Amino acid sequence: MELTINEDTAPDLWLTHDGVGLGPLRADLLELYWRWENSLPVMAGYARQTPESLTERTAGLDHQLSDTETQTRFTIYRDHTDNSDGEMWRPVGLASLLIDDRYRTAEFFIYIGEPAERGRGTGTAATTMVLDWAFHLAALRCVHLSVIAQNTGAIRAYEKAGFRIVGTRRRTGSWLGQPADEVIMDAIPEEYMGPRLVEAAVLGASPGTSR
Repeated sequence: MELTINEDTAPDLWLTHDGVGLGPLRADLLELYWRWENSLPVMAGYARQTPESLTERTAGLDHQLSDTETQTRFTIYRDHTDNSDGEMWRPVGLASLLIDDRYRTAEFFIYIGEPAERGRGTGTAATTMVLDWAFHLAALRCVHLSVIAQNTGAIRAYEKAGFRIVGTRRRTGSWLGQPADEVIMDAIPEEYMGPRLVEAAVLGASPGTSR
């Protein structure tokens, strides 16, 4: 059954770019997050072998909402202004930065939960905004991730957003029940070439790009 989200007002959006927005994690979207994360494409992408119960996800969300010192989690939205239902910003996925404060680095995670939003550039735009946030607000020195080698669409999206491939871990992942390599990627602020949305929001200027 499709989940209906009733919203009296537009969601809080921290950053927007190319029709994609980033806002905070929301307790009222718990069941939507849970549904997304138990979908087969998301489970396969993260090499998860068992679904998570709603009870487990509820406890996990409580922890995520209360521990913000070492993690920043974003709800990803897509602008649906032209839809007949009148809903402008629709939640479509999640992104996270798990921060190591000692070294000012973070591990990055993202998924697009709504199937219709995959392959439309939503993940690339969201990833670009998260890197802007990481480098120009959170003052991180490096953001890194690992992705199953067979997930070529995700790798292309990460590269478009500013990540580079820096190595491979052999046979440490799983893809459709078989051992798989994991591609290691990272991004650093000196190489960020995306729009400076954080700077524009702080200074009230138009978002240029890094040089």
